Amino acid sequence: MIDGLSRGLAEGSKAQKAGRRWIRLCFLSLTLFFFAPLAVRSQVSPSLVARQRPVTMADVIGVTRLEVPDYLSPNFGQVVYFSPDGKRFVLALKKGNLDRNTNDFSLLLYQTADALHAPKPDVLLKMSSSSNRSAISQIRWLADSDTLVFLGENPGETSQLYSFQIGSRTLKKLTNQPTAVVTYDITEDGHTLAFLAQPPRAKVVDEEQEPSREVVIEGQYLDRILAGDYALPRGLDLFWQMAGSSPRLVRLEPGYFPSEGLSISISPDGRYVLLPVGLGSDQFQPEWSGYSDARLREILAENTSKNTPSWLHQYLLYDSQNMSAAPLIDAPIIGKFTAFWSQDAKSVFLTSYLSLNVPDSAERKAREQVEFPVEVKVPGRECRRVAKENFPVKPTPNSPVEVSLEQDVNTPPKLYVTDSKSHQKTLLLDLNPQFSELEFGRVETIEWEASGAKMIGGLYLPRDYQPGKRYPLVIQTHGFDPKEFSMSGISDWSSGHAARLLAARGILVLQSSDFKDRKKDYGRIGNDRSIGTNVQEAFKNFDSLIYEGAIDSLDKKGIIDRNRVGIVGFSRTVCFVAYALTHSKYRFAAANLVDGIGCGYFDEITSPEAAWDFNALNGGAPPFGEGLKVWMKNSPGFNLDKVNAPIRLVALLGRGAVLGDLWEWYASLSLQKKPVDFILIPGATHLVEKPRERVLAQQGLVDWFVFWLKGEEDSNPVKADQYARWRALRKEGSALSAVK
Repeated sequence: MIDGLSRGLAEGSKAQKAGRRWIRLCFLSLTLFFFAPLAVRSQVSPSLVARQRPVTMADVIGVTRLEVPDYLSPNFGQVVYFSPDGKRFVLALKKGNLDRNTNDFSLLLYQTADALHAPKPDVLLKMSSSSNRSAISQIRWLADSDTLVFLGENPGETSQLYSFQIGSRTLKKLTNQPTAVVTYDITEDGHTLAFLAQPPRAKVVDEEQEPSREVVIEGQYLDRILAGDYALPRGLDLFWQMAGSSPRLVRLEPGYFPSEGLSISISPDGRYVLLPVGLGSDQFQPEWSGYSDARLREILAENTSKNTPSWLHQYLLYDSQNMSAAPLIDAPIIGKFTAFWSQDAKSVFLTSYLSLNVPDSAERKAREQVEFPVEVKVPGRECRRVAKENFPVKPTPNSPVEVSLEQDVNTPPKLYVTDSKSHQKTLLLDLNPQFSELEFGRVETIEWEASGAKMIGGLYLPRDYQPGKRYPLVIQTHGFDPKEFSMSGISDWSSGHAARLLAARGILVLQSSDFKDRKKDYGRIGNDRSIGTNVQEAFKNFDSLIYEGAIDSLDKKGIIDRNRVGIVGFSRTVCFVAYALTHSKYRFAAANLVDGIGCGYFDEITSPEAAWDFNALNGGAPPFGEGLKVWMKNSPGFNLDKVNAPIRLVALLGRGAVLGDLWEWYASLSLQKKPVDFILIPGATHLVEKPRERVLAQQGLVDWFVFWLKGEEDSNPVKADQYARWRALRKEGSALSAVK
């Protein structure tokens, strides 16, 4: 069924190419139409509208995106990678391939001197990924300005470290790990490198052949237990390697957990590796409770296992000469992992708490209150305070041009190059020229009020939007950026967003939301105890007020049919949407809850390491004794009898996602014979990457809302089982309503 649906979409995409040449002749006129305001567009000839077509799933998957440096990269904040001498720059492009179910990457090279003349790029390399990882990522230049280093892979492979020498066009594999390399650092001469790799996968137990034994379950993850994998989590493996030699595994003490999303840093001479690691509770120090930071003290008080990484971290320093790894500073870190090496590799500069084991009471008091910018000498780890102005600054390439990615909510992203002196500006690359064939419909930035705060969101309009007509509405949660063009709604996350696909089916989409004046209202709302007993609960409850305020505002303007409003929760906002579905006085006609926390009792007992979060979101008390009364009032899981909307649940990441977060909803609603559909996409990640899995997540979301908000079905025979199931849910729900 999945393959058939994917092939159908791909074939449809190929057929649409036949008329493209004629369409491009009309592009100038269509551009004027595309950027016209609503009032002007109503006067445009209908025949002109017909020359473009609505967005399809194949179009969404086929979008070309710039693979920009992430926040861990030394190039973070840039859109391209300049060589150290500034004479060249490269960029990576990513595009989904539905036929092959891959994400295809291209590495492009430009000569800086030619950039203002709109040159054709030199395509250095193409690679494709059939996994959830990028095929080309974490790009670095070596000091010779001729060699690039990056993580790369092709279908069926694991991610490894590669170098590419531009002059000789030589691609070289620098690592040959049996598992995927996740992140790395390398000296500027390429002589020494360090990297984190996934640990070998534990063998799943064959219960019939396994000899009798007991398994102590402590700090285990639920999905691993369900899979029969009883190995304790240990984080990623750290390796240190010199050119031409085999990698050396760095063995860490128990309770230290290197993990994805954390960078590592190798010293300029290659001797040391600095890496932040998550801490198990056996690495907590008793004196840390003396720090005044409320969040830090809260983490220390949590029920964290020694075998489970907490939200506390430390920097470990590995010394390759004596092969030792120990904390750089005897103090914890919360969420800030930025360190700088001196050029002589004898000092590390960072901002950190300092050890409280000092005899001077005044000094200890100061250390309890704040973090300090410090210099740490190695290998002795002597620490002294310094001004941040004294931190070393890594030199940036001196280039005569600047490259920028320009876009807004209605303007697709394009790369421009600007002369630093004359300020001459030239289009370097249109990432998606095929957009000229598509009619997206406008996105309007709108405002409304919730609890005295002005909110802004993006309202995605159908291409044939008619003022005065009331449309069904879907509210997508997780924020809004008016400076960003998006096919799906926010950052093009494909797990729980499908804005333009829904708009193409005649449904308004509100991407919600952000404060108009964050500085004025964010702190005020978090501290409003009339909304919640703590900051977390205040914002959870405030989100319901946001949804209600948006519905009232759009209804008052005559834009929506408030009896046909759907809503999507994804990740953390599953909790917020779940609360709205069970506690709001407003009724929703349909909902999707996608791969997130439900803030229910079952979440609490299946994820004890996160129990502090669920407690805070439900009034600050655990669901035991007197606290249970608070939970029964506030927790969505204890109020599922109030749910009236048909619910579609989507679990990603595997079996643990089914049982851990959404099972409470599925079991309870099923027992009450309320319409609920539960979908598991086993191989998908939290942010869905593979094209065919994106079809399941996004097209399924669109089909669900079109079915319940408009009463329409897709005639594609591949979806026959889906609609038969949903019609049965609708019939059962109608029968239950009639009884009531």
